[in-house]
Parts: sequence; C-alpha cells; structure tokens
Amino acid sequence: MIKPEQMSLSAHSHIQNILPEGGKLTVEDMNAVYRLSQHLRVFGLLSAAGYINQSNKQEGKIRDRIIPVWRGLLAQLLGKDVRIKPESLMELVVKLADATPDMYMLQWRRALELSHHWNFWARAYTNTEDSSTRISHKQ
Repeated sequence: MIKPEQMSLSAHSHIQNILPEGGKLTVEDMNAVYRLSQHLRVFGLLSAAGYINQSNKQEGKIRDRIIPVWRGLLAQLLGKDVRIKPESLMELVVKLADATPDMYMLQWRRALELSHHWNFWARAYTNTEDSSTRISHKQ
C-alpha cells in the first residue's frame, strides 16, 4: 500500500517511467493523463483496462497516445511492468475484480488518489515549447 505521504513520490516515479526518450511529455501525453483521471472517476478501473484492450478502428493521434500512457500508469499501479500487454492487463484487472472485489475497490480508490499526483507531475514534465500554453517569463 502507498501511504498518503508517499503518493506524490510514487506518482512522480510512475510519470518518469512513461517519459519518452527526450524526457518530456507531449501535450497529447499530458491530456492522456487527464483523460485517465476523468475515466477513473466516472467509469472505474475495469473500464479503463477495457478501453486499453479494445481493438476497434478508433485510431488516431489521441488514441495512439492514450494507450501507452494509460497502460503504463495502470500497470505500475498494479505492480506490473509498463510494457505489459493490453490483454494481460485486462485479465489482471478482471481477475482482481472477480476474485477479490474489496481489493479491486481499494486499487480503484488508490488510482483516484494517485491520479491527482499523476496530473501534477504530467504538467511538470510536459514540453511547453510544443504547446500553445507557453509560459512567458516577461514581467
């Protein structure tokens, strides 16, 4: 279990583990982290794993970034490697929900708590030079 005072450190580690080679997230990556937070609040952990595992024709820039970001963060939440296959992640979450519903709910709550910190660290590691939200240092 992660203690409340460890949440930010754990989330920081999770975000660092999904950083691309350049060490900065894109705006699309940051948006994927935000979408995961929203999805967890509304639909839950099982639904998020299901979304990752979907094999539909919903391709595009947004989905191309959501899948690796969500998979990496959820895998780490569950103590797995960020490169876990979507099918394996889905099986793990389904098994957790079916076999130990209390543990599933605990992990979901943990994900909700971590998501606030994931959002913070995603913003901290986002390459603002590529976005329209550039920070002006002029005073």
